[in-house]
Amino acid sequence: MAQQQVARHTQWAILAVGLLSFTGILVETSLNVAFYTLTRQLSITLSTVQWLTSGYLLMVTIVMSTTAYLIQRFAAQSLFRFAVGMALIGATLCAAAPNFPILLLGRLAQAVATGIATPLMFYLIMALIPHRQLGTYMGLASMIISLAPALGPTYGGWLTSALSWRLIFVVILPVIGGVFPLGQKFIQLPAKPQHRRFDWSGLILLAGVLVGLSEAVENIGTLGWTSGSVLSWGGLFLAALLLLLWHIKTSNALLLNFRILRTPAVALWAIVFFSLQFANIGLSFLLPQFSQNVLHSSALTAGLMLLPGSILGGLMSPLAGHVYDRTGFRLPLLLSNTAILLSCLLFWGLTGWLGGVLITLLYMLFRFGFNFGFGNTMSDASLRVPGSAKGDLNSLFNTLQQYAGSMGTSVLSAILAANERGAGTPKAAAITAGSRQSFLLIAALGLLGIVLTLMVKSKKTV
Repeated sequence: MAQQQVARHTQWAILAVGLLSFTGILVETSLNVAFYTLTRQLSITLSTVQWLTSGYLLMVTIVMSTTAYLIQRFAAQSLFRFAVGMALIGATLCAAAPNFPILLLGRLAQAVATGIATPLMFYLIMALIPHRQLGTYMGLASMIISLAPALGPTYGGWLTSALSWRLIFVVILPVIGGVFPLGQKFIQLPAKPQHRRFDWSGLILLAGVLVGLSEAVENIGTLGWTSGSVLSWGGLFLAALLLLLWHIKTSNALLLNFRILRTPAVALWAIVFFSLQFANIGLSFLLPQFSQNVLHSSALTAGLMLLPGSILGGLMSPLAGHVYDRTGFRLPLLLSNTAILLSCLLFWGLTGWLGGVLITLLYMLFRFGFNFGFGNTMSDASLRVPGSAKGDLNSLFNTLQQYAGSMGTSVLSAILAANERGAGTPKAAAITAGSRQSFLLIAALGLLGIVLTLMVKSKKTV
């Protein structure tokens, strides 16, 4: 009976935007297993090529920070059409890229598309799905975008090993073209008339904070803590952060409504949400590098190691949403963070014994944990703000999600690079040491998630 309350055209609209988001995430995780090949073919370092992921996620973050305004200013169908156009341009540029700068430019165009499509999907769910089914539909949306990481490493590994990394982008072009008529027909949510001005100052300051921190972290790994570059980017980050805090305090028209973080539970869930995505994207970057550089696996084999865990995680998302709808937040979130803590402690303790089978099994445990908590964290946070602020929460959490992924890649890349700087240290040994440090860091995030979940009080629906 409850499912009949959701109109068929609403389900098709969510699917159309979800598939567009799917293509962006598919390419993101596909490229992780192609980095080893790209460093050789384009004659660039791992710290440079990782910008195809971290730079992409950084651009997605900046675009997502504008979606609370864009969703009010423009009809959902118009935003969808623009996102499809940018996705087509980006994929075409990447497929034909003669060098790294053009490849990165194409990735940034794709980032604009994903930065609009992903929060648009979650906004459609929040706006059109009844509260009784919110967890289930959030789980289904999470499953759609979780299937991309499930397929991405294998998809990218197979094309890179057997044919060419360029086909990663060519194959998705028909998919992008195919979702256009679907969204054009079924996405019908209009704009909300409002007189809110676009917060250009907030956007510039937020970009300064995000870029400054990302560049500082990246340069720490390659140049060390005391280099001029690290100090310069760190200075930009601190200056932009202070100005942004002042702007949040004094402005009435904010790009992102950080004031919803005054609700303690929302602030705690924002930290957990950030930690989950940091761990997810960071580990999906780390394991292929370990597999190819330490175990000397092919790109295809490295991708296949992650496939069972990603599929399991994707299938768990609807179940996790159902458990949330039945029991509330505490059980699924404790299961989630406990699985992350345990899996990464095992990765850390058994690093010297890691092989294909063990990596696959531990990654399955990790992805069970991630997907059991990811959608539910945002679902519970959305029930703690009034209806007028749900668009703001959607924009803020999706921004946090993407920046967490960017930082996960940047931080773990910096840890690997710092270990490789050691004089006379073989690359395989350096990556092994860096991987152990990274596993311990992600385990600590799992422990943090457990503590914060226990701190959150039972919700009151508003």
